[in-house]
This record gives sequence, structure tokens and C-alpha cells, in this order.
Amino acid sequence: MESRFREQVAIVTGASSGIGRAAALRFAREGARLAICANRNVDGLEQTRRAVEDAGAECLALKVDVRERPAIDTFVQSTLERYGTVDILVNNAGTAQFVPFAHIDDNEYERVMDTNVRSVFYFCQAVLPTMKTNNRGKIVNVTSVMGEVAAQGQSIYNASKGAAKVLTQAIAVDVSGYNINVNAVAPGMVVTNLTERMLANEAMQKWFTSRIPQRRIGQPDEIAGAVAFLCSPDAAYVHGATLVVDGGMLCTRDSE
Repeated sequence: MESRFREQVAIVTGASSGIGRAAALRFAREGARLAICANRNVDGLEQTRRAVEDAGAECLALKVDVRERPAIDTFVQSTLERYGTVDILVNNAGTAQFVPFAHIDDNEYERVMDTNVRSVFYFCQAVLPTMKTNNRGKIVNVTSVMGEVAAQGQSIYNASKGAAKVLTQAIAVDVSGYNINVNAVAPGMVVTNLTERMLANEAMQKWFTSRIPQRRIGQPDEIAGAVAFLCSPDAAYVHGATLVVDGGMLCTRDSE
């Protein structure tokens, strides 16, 4: 595979499984050095670390609560101490919510917003001083098609992903002039830990598949490919954009 990221340093959050693991492995196979983190699934994080190293890349793996600024600052500082720089940030850490709006309490609201939005805010602020000094960098925030349209029982998740999308655009505007590209990837229905229970239901899987023009559920590697593109030289003029990777699901959402 082409070494588009040779000697670059990539931070990937939520790297214990799914899209985060796939993105970390994509960067590793293309020459990057990795700093990865997760909070809940420490065993999965260790599996990703081993897979990255098996791919021939260096890897720093730490347990980090992405809702806490001190934990994030410590992680970024540890990355800088080990590698000397940060070239790429992929904000992938996220959580889901399946509670009707009328029944959402403050704890649920804060859990979702802190994980899906506050973490993006904190991580971007933590890496930008280095990227500004270097006059280069790539930031990709993983949002969702649910940040583009609403879904029943996912109101706060919708709001959090919509906020992350617009925050991406706002950061892109504010860092203009520093040769830092800031973009988002919005996955559709993808096989991950967050969707596996839902997709285990055959009827539910058929329902989703029938509404996706490509007639299949996406795979983490396909999202990782989009992330890698946005971090590559080929995307040098892509800035403040959200790349939807959903098999065409949004195109036909209201047609059936």
C-alpha cells in the first residue's frame, strides 16, 4: 500500500474497535506512527495496539476519558514527548442514544453531548498549537448521517452530531491561514459496536438494507478509507466539508 503518511504522527480517539480501529490500521499500513486512546474498552484498545504494531508501526495506547480536558491534555503531551509532533487528529470517540426525547434526563444529555461534542472541542484545542507552529495539519471529526437528518428516539445524538458538524466548519474558518485542513466524515449505517445489537435482528437488518441504494451495510474499513483520503495530499483543497459515506442512504431517505 502507498505510504502516504510516512513518518507522520496520527492521533485516533475511540480506537478500541470499529471505525477507530480501522482508521488506526489504515494509517499504520501507510507509514504513520500512532497514538490511540479509548476509555471503556481497554482490552479492545490493547488489541488495536498489537494490530498496529503487527502492521509495522509504532503505537502509543492510553486509556483516556475524552470528556475530561486534563486527561486529553496529558495524552496529547505524552504523544508530543514520544514523537515530537502531531500531524493528524481523528476525533472518532462517540456514543449512541436511544431514549425518547420526553424521557431524557440531564445525565443522559450530558453523557452524549460531552462524548460527542466536548471531546472534539478539547482535542482540537489540544493539538492546534503544535499544528499552527508546524504550519500544517489534518483534523477529521467523525460525525454521522444522523447529524444531517433526525431519527426517532435519537434526539440528543442527532443534536450532538449536528453540533460536531458545524463545529468542524467553524474551526476550519478560524484556522484559515495555517495550512490546516479541518473536515468531517459522516458515516451511515456501519457495522460497529454501537450497531451490532440492532443489526443482529434479521428483520431490522433487512429494513436498513432495503433503504440503502447499495443494498448492504457499510464496513469500518470503508469509513477509514474516507478518513485517510481527507488526511492525504489529494484533499489539500477540501476544507470545512462533511463527506457523507452512507451507500446512498440519505438520497432515498423519504422515498419509501
